[in-house]
Amino acid sequence: MSTEEKHPEFDQVSDSKNLSQLIRSNAPEYWAYMKKDADLRPLKPYLGFEGAVAGDPHLGNFGPMPVMTNQGTREMRFVNIDFDDAGRAPFVLDFVRYVAAIKAQCKQMKSEVLQENYMLGLAGKEVAPPKQVQGFLDMKVSEYDEQAGQYCAKHCLGQGFKFKPGEIDHYDGKIKPADIDKLFPGEQVMAIAKRVESRGGSSDDIRIWVLVGGPHSRQRIMELKQYAKPGTANYQDQPPVKEWLSEIRKAFWPGLTGVDYDLVTIGGGGLFWIREKRVSLINVPYSSEKKHEVDFVMDLAAYDANLMGLAHGGQAKGADYRAAIHRDTAAFHQAAKDVERAYLDSARIAFQKDQGPHH
Repeated sequence: MSTEEKHPEFDQVSDSKNLSQLIRSNAPEYWAYMKKDADLRPLKPYLGFEGAVAGDPHLGNFGPMPVMTNQGTREMRFVNIDFDDAGRAPFVLDFVRYVAAIKAQCKQMKSEVLQENYMLGLAGKEVAPPKQVQGFLDMKVSEYDEQAGQYCAKHCLGQGFKFKPGEIDHYDGKIKPADIDKLFPGEQVMAIAKRVESRGGSSDDIRIWVLVGGPHSRQRIMELKQYAKPGTANYQDQPPVKEWLSEIRKAFWPGLTGVDYDLVTIGGGGLFWIREKRVSLINVPYSSEKKHEVDFVMDLAAYDANLMGLAHGGQAKGADYRAAIHRDTAAFHQAAKDVERAYLDSARIAFQKDQGPHH
């Protein structure tokens, strides 16, 4: 019997290099575990407060990027950059998932600090970003676009892709190039490729890279990623896709048009996420023991916890949820810790069993 069968809450155990990677690869399984296996009795006072949640909150899924505001300007913002597993669910389970992901990555992180910053967010109070993050937020959008151009040039030769078997391959799927062309009116689609994702939570989805440019736009790589049912759907039914996306955007991208990370229907292919293949400005040190990197991880984790609090707290049930926690913050801390620890223990057992004596 495989480790996956004994631990259905963890898929891709053998592909994970460490506990942190295992947690990050298993958002859909987390929500299924919370629905079927977890003992949620300690969290009973908080489970009724639901709204749009991140679904897979961890340090790699928040970052600085240029986004279009409702006023029509492009600005650098620090936002949730991955809605794959987002949806409607209890806020507290999103928080538990986040704490588990951080604790798996950084033993030195105190969950009290995460809770404190999360609570400030629930109350609508923003904390200052870490210095490195502030530097990216102060960056000019044109400077970012320049870096995106360098990224594009690295993967292309003139008006075509540099193919690399097992990474960037020729696209031979069922979607017709003409249907992809329609997504970019007034621009030229120069090349189409298939991006091969070897592992991770989205390894089964189709990813298409499109090299686009035109007389009035810069040459860039656009990624089309097949939409899949979000992880939160394993916990409860989600609203129709359009309503679902609108709720998530309102919570996590307030004041933004959403054009930078959108869902489109492609003839012959169904729903796809569309976004520019971006430069990742923050290289999250997932397994470093270097003091300055551990310090940065802790600062970033506290900041992201605050962002989650702002997103949860700004919703209809946010104030009542915060009031329920405020009645006894120590009880909330203990309850969240109990559930988070049980989940992490389960992950450790699955990971250690898989590692076994043969490693």
